[in-house]
Amino acid sequence: MQSRIRAVMLGLLAVMLAGSVMAATASANLAAGPFWHHRPIGETKNTIGEKVEAKAPENFKGSGGKQILLGELAGDKVEIAAESDSVVGALFNNANQGQIKFNITYNSPKLEKPVISGCEVKIGTNNVVQVKGHLDWKWNGEPKQLTEPKQVEAGQTPDILFSAVEPQAGTTELKEGTFTTITLTTCGVLNGKFNVTGSEAGIPNRKIEEWSRKLAVRTLEPQEGFFLQHDWTGAANTGFKVPLVFGNKPASLIGQNETESEQQELAVFEN
Repeated sequence: MQSRIRAVMLGLLAVMLAGSVMAATASANLAAGPFWHHRPIGETKNTIGEKVEAKAPENFKGSGGKQILLGELAGDKVEIAAESDSVVGALFNNANQGQIKFNITYNSPKLEKPVISGCEVKIGTNNVVQVKGHLDWKWNGEPKQLTEPKQVEAGQTPDILFSAVEPQAGTTELKEGTFTTITLTTCGVLNGKFNVTGSEAGIPNRKIEEWSRKLAVRTLEPQEGFFLQHDWTGAANTGFKVPLVFGNKPASLIGQNETESEQQELAVFEN
């Protein structure tokens, strides 16, 4: 009798364990994403293409018009602008979602507000900034969106999160990590070297599953001082605030870059 009970209990345990493993795998598969997909230029029959592997990334390059950093220094509202920029980088995927790495070269940055004669602006050491980020989802702040098994069916759209640190499960706000520094010289009371930290949300102009070699990404001034995003961190689907910080004060980056892939056409898919 005891052996029969033991066998039944072991059988139930095996079923429970198998079920939990299947549930965990399904949850991970559904929660991960979104991902970059690519396919040969002109292809129409293969509607989903293939995921872009890290060992074979898609290179891209492009440029943008005026890029504006809004912030505050020494109690004054400041506006630092570059008339244009150029970008070069690569797209690929890891296990969690699509990744992006690129360099931005800012052309002739200057302090536009307040107007200070002779003020010089330098971004980093040579006006080049190395940026990394990944695809994630726009978040409305409600916990319900973090448990949706299908983000697209729930009406959510993909964005690109640029962050100096990798988001972790349980993160509520991405403030740590430094993108670059901005040095102001011969600028009176604004003289100094200031960190640009935190994170930024980029809004792509392509809809999900829309194929193209061209992609424009814009950054905006958030209404609440930050954006809300959520993504799969490898352990949980996590929502967090996305604030940009300049010199320990809230900041905004306003601009747009238009890029083109060098090898194949691209699209974003949930899986």
